[in-house]
Amino acid sequence: MNFLKKAFPSKEVKAALGALDEAANRFQTEAFRIVRNVIERSLQANPNAFVHLIHESGGRTPREWVYSQIGNIAGELLESGQYHIYRGVLNPIGPGNDLLKMFDATYDELLQMKAVDPAYANRQKEALRKNIQDVG
Repeated sequence: MNFLKKAFPSKEVKAALGALDEAANRFQTEAFRIVRNVIERSLQANPNAFVHLIHESGGRTPREWVYSQIGNIAGELLESGQYHIYRGVLNPIGPGNDLLKMFDATYDELLQMKAVDPAYANRQKEALRKNIQDVG
């Protein structure tokens, strides 16, 4: 039975994977490949929890979830300091700058979907930049 679930994912998981493919076309960078691997592992590890999350979210779509995860993961990676050359400065060699661009584009996309409001998106962008300044 477990094999069948992996071979035939739910419509929610299929929609999330489709949104990941869409994002891959938009963000054709090493930074996105890093983020995508994290999201795919999460979906594969517990697809039932993902389906439950979507059903209990009050109308949130798999696409909204995917873009939220892209932003969250990119932000967490940037705040880790591992992509800094020194405190407050992203290393120009490596995925740091692409992660920041992807983070911003993700919140812009969430705004277009009406999944977040402009004030929230701006607060997230400002908070990330402040955190980038504080780590490294």
